[in-house]
Amino acid sequence: MGVGHLAVGLMLKRVDPRINLGPLFFATLLPDFLFGIFYWLGLDHASVPANYQNAKSVVLVPPYSHGLVSSVLWSGLMFWLATYFWSRGNNKKVGLLFGFAVFSHFILDFIVHVRDLPTLGPHSYRLGLGLWDHMGIALTLELLLVLTGLILYMSTPREIPLSGRFGILILMVVFSVLTVVGMTSSAPPSMTVLAVSWLVTPLVLSGLAFWLDRKSFDDSKHVP
Repeated sequence: MGVGHLAVGLMLKRVDPRINLGPLFFATLLPDFLFGIFYWLGLDHASVPANYQNAKSVVLVPPYSHGLVSSVLWSGLMFWLATYFWSRGNNKKVGLLFGFAVFSHFILDFIVHVRDLPTLGPHSYRLGLGLWDHMGIALTLELLLVLTGLILYMSTPREIPLSGRFGILILMVVFSVLTVVGMTSSAPPSMTVLAVSWLVTPLVLSGLAFWLDRKSFDDSKHVP
């Protein structure tokens, strides 16, 4: 999934409005960011298949970033980090939210990916329900997640500046369009561009979200 991951961040923001949306976005995209790192290190692998026009997805071997066991481990690490560094209120609740944000990436990818998500190592049993084989249904599900996330975010019972609300709305709409275009294009992507985007996109999106939702960060400083 693409923008669907961010939708989870919007939903979790509704659970605890004090948490800035930027770190939540980054947590939901952490496996992609790690994939970018591990790809360049030669640990995780990706390639464009010869039948890309029909497959509409690259061939992935991502045991260290997107595998079932590795996803559990990254989620646990994020839980520990959030619990340790959050000092305003219920830090274990915040840790659970961040841990779930990371693991939600595996859940959504499991639904849409073909069987390319390893359970453990590169040669372990692979998981994936393959909803991308029915791209119209997959994109409809993704956009429904976005709509649900936006509705929950806009109804968050905490003061969010109007500029921030509209900024997040525009950000989600733009990234939704990019997701649809990217998933329906028949032109094979450049692996170099993809590898760079796995590193840059999570940083840019989470940075923009942090700035747009900065009032939450400022307010949380005054919450005991």
